[in-house]
Amino acid sequence: MSALSAVALVGTAYADGAEAPKSHWSGSVSLTSDYRFRGISQTDRNEALQGELQYTGSNGIYAGVWASNVELPGALGSEVDFFAGYDYALTSDTTIGAEFIWYYYPNATDDELQYYEVIGKIAHTMGSINTSLEVAFGPDVAGQTTLAFTGGVEAKLIDSVYLFSDGISASGHFGHQMFDEVGVDYNFYDIGLTASAGAFALDVRYTGSDLNKAECGGSDRCEGGLVVTGSLSFGD
Repeated sequence: MSALSAVALVGTAYADGAEAPKSHWSGSVSLTSDYRFRGISQTDRNEALQGELQYTGSNGIYAGVWASNVELPGALGSEVDFFAGYDYALTSDTTIGAEFIWYYYPNATDDELQYYEVIGKIAHTMGSINTSLEVAFGPDVAGQTTLAFTGGVEAKLIDSVYLFSDGISASGHFGHQMFDEVGVDYNFYDIGLTASAGAFALDVRYTGSDLNKAECGGSDRCEGGLVVTGSLSFGD
């Protein structure tokens, strides 16, 4: 969920008479029962308060910051991610993009815990179904090279129901994380429902990985679990 960012349609791929997107600020505040990153709990299966602020230009370039509390070995306290990227509309249904993310842990006891990734992504809409593919490359993550592939799909199930005027959507992701030296390559996944009403969204999701307890350093951070997240978005 952390790493979701708004997609700006840019370039010349607009319908006749349609306006090009304008620059704007956007953001969100979220409370989640467990902060998961690629299937692994970053808060030792405890709750997290998270926030994001992003500026998106009319040319498709965007930048922002995202933050959360964490409970990681050697990095207790908080995580602050600085990101910037560019999205381009190939067609009215297909968008490609590139993004840079710096993962910063202010209270880390080891500078090697700070790292960055370069991400390439593509999204395609087929009627009411949205699909996505993301490739994340980390050239120096604790002294090694990492590569992660993530595919996703989302579909609207109900247009409007009870308190949720914007309906309910179902979505899921499956990915594979690779390490060139230390670390066990693993698969991660999530599947869930999101109910929305204006600026508010409630997400209920089952997420985890195929790492066992021994491969996860003796902890249960990598085991599957139900995650409930409430978020409030804002923007101009």
